[in-house]
Order: sequence, then structure tokens, then C-alpha cells
Amino acid sequence: MVSLMDIKQELVIKLRSADIISTSNRGVTTSTDTGTFSDAATWTLGTNPTKAKNVRSVVVGGSTLAYGTDYTIVLSSGVITFTVAQTGAYTIVYDQGNSDRIYPDFPQPHLKLSDFPRIAVDILGVTSNEFGIGAEITQSTYTISIVAYDKDQTDVENMISTIKDLIMDNKKTFYYLSFISPTTAGPLLISEFGQNKIMQRNQDAEVRFSFDGI
Repeated sequence: MVSLMDIKQELVIKLRSADIISTSNRGVTTSTDTGTFSDAATWTLGTNPTKAKNVRSVVVGGSTLAYGTDYTIVLSSGVITFTVAQTGAYTIVYDQGNSDRIYPDFPQPHLKLSDFPRIAVDILGVTSNEFGIGAEITQSTYTISIVAYDKDQTDVENMISTIKDLIMDNKKTFYYLSFISPTTAGPLLISEFGQNKIMQRNQDAEVRFSFDGI
């Protein structure tokens, strides 16, 4: 069964890896692990593993592995678990640091002007329907909101435009998000953060055709 955190984490990792907010603004550093695997079932990132924010790519034996299908990552420990044990030369690129600006939740009210730009990801709602003989299969649709915040209107608009393009370009390539499509973009608003000097706009999306029980 797909959890809400699975969906949010995959989307957050994709947004972080897309450099919609630069690594310097996010407060992270990009690191690379290289070597050779010999029937490896797991791998712990070599630089600050407990501060991992996203894995940009995992290449083993010249092949790029797919998130979810070929491996998963627990960011809090920096441990990658492979679906099938891996053998061969590897290159793993990832970001690590003490903080970030892209999170699977909405900003806290105490944040200051210096805490932006920022992107928030959260699930607004889930609609589920049972069908099939004995109602053994459940189809769910998830409504997701991605909100861009910054003190500059142009930066907000550019982030939202890039987010929409990212969704369109990857609508069928996610693992937990079986099919994601952009829906409504909200109005440009003055946010409560940073002494009312922060603007925000949301880009919503729907994740459809998510099945449990198959």
C-alpha cells in the first residue's frame, strides 16, 4: 500500500534534484560516492548520511537505476536499499546539509524573510473508490498542492512555471505517483511570512490511477 509520505517524499526528492531552488539557497552540498559493488543489498551514503536531502542519481555498471523500481532511500539515515543486489562500478550523486528550502509540509509561522525562497508540498485530499468482485481493489486519487514562496514576484512565477513543466515532463515516470497531472494554479498572494513581504502561488496536481489490492 502506498503511504502519503511515500508520495510526498518522491515528489520532494524530484523537486530538490531539479534545482528549482539552487543548492546554495537550499544550504546543501552535492556529494558523489564512487566504487565497486559486489552483490550489495544496501548502501549508506558516504558523506553526512543522516543529513541526506535527496539522491540525484544512482548509476551501477553504466545503467541508471530508477527510484522506487530499483532502489529506495531513507533520508533520515542515508541508507539506500536495492530491490535486487547490485554488482559493478557505481556512482551515486546526492545532496546533504543541515537545512533545506523544499519540504513536504507548509512553512511555520515564525519564519523570517531570510528563510525564503521556499517550496512546500502537501496532500490536500484523497478520494478512494472500491470496485471489482468483493471490492478487493481500491482506486485512489490524490490532490497535491505545491506552493512557491519568495519576496520577488518574478522568482515566484518562475518557480511555479518550472514546477508545472517538471510535472508535465514526468507525469508517467514517477514510481509512487502512477500518473500525475497539473490542475489548478492559484492566485498570487501576499503571504503572512516575513512581515508580509513574501508572495506565494500554488500549483495543484492530481495523482490518478493509484491502485491497492491488485
